Amino acid sequence: MEHPLERLLDEVRLLWRTVSEAGVRSDRAEAVTSEMRAVLLVLRREGPAPVPAIARSRRVSRQRIQCLVDRLRRLQLVALAANPEHRRSALVRLTRRGLEHIDSAEVRDRQRLARLALSRQRLTAAAATLRAVREALEDDG
Repeated sequence: MEHPLERLLDEVRLLWRTVSEAGVRSDRAEAVTSEMRAVLLVLRREGPAPVPAIARSRRVSRQRIQCLVDRLRRLQLVALAANPEHRRSALVRLTRRGLEHIDSAEVRDRQRLARLALSRQRLTAAAATLRAVREALEDDG
């Protein structure tokens, strides 16, 4: 018999795949991947940050974030700025175009989610459950 945690983790994987595919479809015109979108979201939520800080917040390698930032720079969605706290580690910041891109993507996402007819209470409970599982797994590891 399958353990409930195994079923939950399988649903998370399936949900991530579905969300990623939907994001890629909506961002296709700009050639923005779901990973690139995640970097844009971090920058909008937390403000300009050096690559290592973004990597820590996304729990991925600094090298992976650097590759994503390089691609976002080529699309002119982010730019580098001087970092007053560290001369060699520039701050990555959203450009006006990057902010417009992530804002319009979020509007599309909200419209899509509104059609799902899931209550705010249900979504909040689901997020709390996932956070509790993640934290328990982090504490165990």
